[in-house]
Amino acid sequence: MTDTPRGGTVLLDDVGAALRDARPDGPDERFEQTAWLALLASTGDGLLRRTQAPAHLTASAAVLNEDGSQTCLVFHHKMRKWVQPGGHFEPDDTSGAQAAAREVVEETGLTGRVLGAPVLLSRHGAPCAPGVVDWHLDLQYLMVTPVVEPTPSDESPQVKWWPVGELPDNLASGVPELVHRAGQVLATTLRTPGTSR
Repeated sequence: MTDTPRGGTVLLDDVGAALRDARPDGPDERFEQTAWLALLASTGDGLLRRTQAPAHLTASAAVLNEDGSQTCLVFHHKMRKWVQPGGHFEPDDTSGAQAAAREVVEETGLTGRVLGAPVLLSRHGAPCAPGVVDWHLDLQYLMVTPVVEPTPSDESPQVKWWPVGELPDNLASGVPELVHRAGQVLATTLRTPGTSR
């Protein structure tokens, strides 16, 4: 995506609200939240474009089943590691949660309910444009869906459910932390009916 998303102000407002609503755990996460909000304020919708350097926003989701015992991961062929489904914002996206849900559908065929604000904000190396874009600033959500057979895609030909206690060895950095945090959020949600986070 090289143009401004058609979601425009709505998407920009949602991403700002999602960043403010994220619940950082500790000083490192609080710093990331503050830095991302400052970048968004100074860059505006440019931060939503995949051409924005040295960093741009992406959206992903930890996909868990209803009791949090399993997670669906995709094999990232550039990195040669298992990751959660996710990717760049697209022109028709209207929110971070919707963008994450779209990526899950595109990469796994799974649909489900995205719960609340991002469970984690993850800054990690960007494989999309080495030497140009240094960082992906990933809004990481939680999606809950039944365990059904995922549908591989051209983008993600290897898709698999894993028990959260038996994740594969070749995981991308940060995936275990995301799955753990998403499980905590889901457990809290299950204990508190009527909450979205």
